[in-house]
Amino acid sequence: MSTSFSVSTITLNDGTAINPPANGMTVFIGPNNSGKSVLLRELSPRITNPTTGDSRWVSEVRSTGTGNGAEFLNWVAERGHRSWVPDAQPPRVPVLRGGPSADSAIPTDSAAEWWERGLFRELRSMLVTEQWAAGRLDVRATSQNWDHFEPAADPVQYLYEDPELQEKLSRYAVEAFGKPLVVDWTSPTLVLRVGSTGMDDRTPPPPELVRAYRELPQLIEQGDGFRALVQILLHTILRPTPVVLIDEPEAFLHPPQARLLGRMLAQLPGQTQVFVATHSADFLAGVLDAQEARPLALVRLDRSSGRPRARQLEPDAVAELLRTPLLRYSNISSGLFYDRVVLCEAEGDCQFYAATFDVTRDASAPYENTIFLHTSGKDRLADTARRLRTFGIPTAVIADFDLLNDYANVRKAMTALGGTVRDMSADIKTLNDYANAERTIPTVAGFRKQMGSVLAGRGNRQLTEKMIEKMSELIEGSSGWGALKKSGLNALGGDLHAAAERLLKHSAAHGLFIVPCGELERWVRSVPPENKARWLADVFSGQEPWYQNPTSELREFCQQIRSYLDPSRVLDQP
Repeated sequence: MSTSFSVSTITLNDGTAINPPANGMTVFIGPNNSGKSVLLRELSPRITNPTTGDSRWVSEVRSTGTGNGAEFLNWVAERGHRSWVPDAQPPRVPVLRGGPSADSAIPTDSAAEWWERGLFRELRSMLVTEQWAAGRLDVRATSQNWDHFEPAADPVQYLYEDPELQEKLSRYAVEAFGKPLVVDWTSPTLVLRVGSTGMDDRTPPPPELVRAYRELPQLIEQGDGFRALVQILLHTILRPTPVVLIDEPEAFLHPPQARLLGRMLAQLPGQTQVFVATHSADFLAGVLDAQEARPLALVRLDRSSGRPRARQLEPDAVAELLRTPLLRYSNISSGLFYDRVVLCEAEGDCQFYAATFDVTRDASAPYENTIFLHTSGKDRLADTARRLRTFGIPTAVIADFDLLNDYANVRKAMTALGGTVRDMSADIKTLNDYANAERTIPTVAGFRKQMGSVLAGRGNRQLTEKMIEKMSELIEGSSGWGALKKSGLNALGGDLHAAAERLLKHSAAHGLFIVPCGELERWVRSVPPENKARWLADVFSGQEPWYQNPTSELREFCQQIRSYLDPSRVLDQP
């Protein structure tokens, strides 16, 4: 039987049962102050001692060890835990460094017996490694030389004892910061330094080699980010235990290094189960970006509704996430770390609605942990909302009025948002019949004149996106939808107005909020809408900051979205 050790089941107080992959990574995510680090700290002691006291999150942890005692001893030896016979009083029996703490020395026969009896707490230092953010900068970058009859006792000694391990660490450091790492063995203590001597090591060391080592800066003299990354590498990646826990791996790291570390951990070789609590979308992006990633479980924690809740994504959902470039390579994944998400068509829409939400917020109400994200167009809005909702994130969508101009698009959006288009069919037809009846086909002379206006200027300049868009509109001819997008409900009366209102109300019930005035630029009609970028600049920084004085219609629109995303109401969106 092969030997292994892993956490098989974590049961939370809300009844959620988490089945972490035995040879993979489990990542706890969620909004700030949702309890990710607390859960990790509660999990840690229970991995080897299931009876540890009451907790906020963890109800029960089941850990599994396979293999007999002899197989266990061979297994830990393969993982770097060499036994030795101390020069001491009889009986002279082999011992292992490790046990309840890393400083222990336990007889091998006792270790084998404890393993077979499932007394994992007696073997903890060989089974579990922890890395907490609070001690991330306390890097032990020096070590005493030691009696090599005994095995190495700390990471710097491991590096000196194993040149391949030292080279591995150096490659990681070069990839992250462009600087190699070496162990200076020529001083009374072993010292981890940054750089390269450019010389071959020789024993005894010649003066020029000693001088070259001394001229290299020590690791402890480097910045916080460098030291923080090396601390994690030293204690969790170079010689990982079967179970590794890391709290806030992104602490002190810039976004590129946080992403790189996520990729490193996701590709960790060997038999290791990793548990991570993270606040960083960059770290998560690195995990998702790994080319040879091991099995991944994502667990999102949430306390916005007033009670702790957890949701583990199904493996198929994780696989779908990995295959979705929009989520892997955009900032959409940052929504996983907020209580609520509002999706918009473009970045400018996000800026405007985020500012309006701030202006219209009730100052006496709790802080709204809401993020506004865009999908570069309306085609992906509803499907992205669906994906975010699978994480348990209340998500709303804002779309311009012309989303209603295609029955197939409306059906696709409503289906993705958990609704149906059946009750909307008659009203969609009514609206489109009206819009299409207003379609006009330009004359040749009129088309030539307008096209000339679009193409005015130097003949050798490149076509802009705005020019191409205008040319497409001219070729297709204008329709009533052009007017509807500019005016929304204001362009309609009687039965048409009633039909449009029903459509907006029905879609809003499922989190799709269609702009009632037509499009973004129509919220502030006193600012010319022809150029969206200029419109935004005028709204935010013109002579009169219009965004600070939203109309009653805009205030009502924002309040509808707030009410829909209210955590006391939205416990589980479809």
